[in-house]
Amino acid sequence: MKFKLLSIGVFALLPTSALPQSLAGKLMISTPGQQYHFATSSGKALRHLVKQGELVLKGEPVISYQDSTHNHTKQVVADSEGIVTELTRGPLVSKGDLLAKLLSPTLLGTFEPANAINNTPNVLWLCDAGQAFKVKVSYESKSMLFITLQLNEYVTKVSDTFKGAKSTTLFTDKEQCVDLLTKNEVLKKLP
Repeated sequence: MKFKLLSIGVFALLPTSALPQSLAGKLMISTPGQQYHFATSSGKALRHLVKQGELVLKGEPVISYQDSTHNHTKQVVADSEGIVTELTRGPLVSKGDLLAKLLSPTLLGTFEPANAINNTPNVLWLCDAGQAFKVKVSYESKSMLFITLQLNEYVTKVSDTFKGAKSTTLFTDKEQCVDLLTKNEVLKKLP
């Protein structure tokens, strides 16, 4: 059994089972930020250095091409971490052409609990798209939690689900989330 230390003038150990295991409420998350990379000059021999759907880190090369004016290779790098959602195809590039588009895998949002809560853990878990996602609580007001989610390649699927406020449950323990996902998979297989 896990315990949590509570101090109110004296020390007492409380079992963590006294803390809520899940929080029901309304979750709303922002649309993911986007990066657009355009050709700064005309060129040829476009070379993709990453694949569509791949997570790239800040400063990582995404695409390169041969600048036809100065006859040197230009390399486009990610401005920040992102998921590659679009890559230009074709042998030629014109100045101003969209070369690559990336989505931010980090989303900001709010969670409005159905019931009043105190001492919310700094980390909660969201079960969606068959995955358990870490939800960091950035700030807790009287009636709302301000959260950050790191979704990686699931960013589009999950952000589309929660564009508007949607009722959901957040869990205090990742294992509870995983157990729920496992039970749902078993139920889907039943006749």
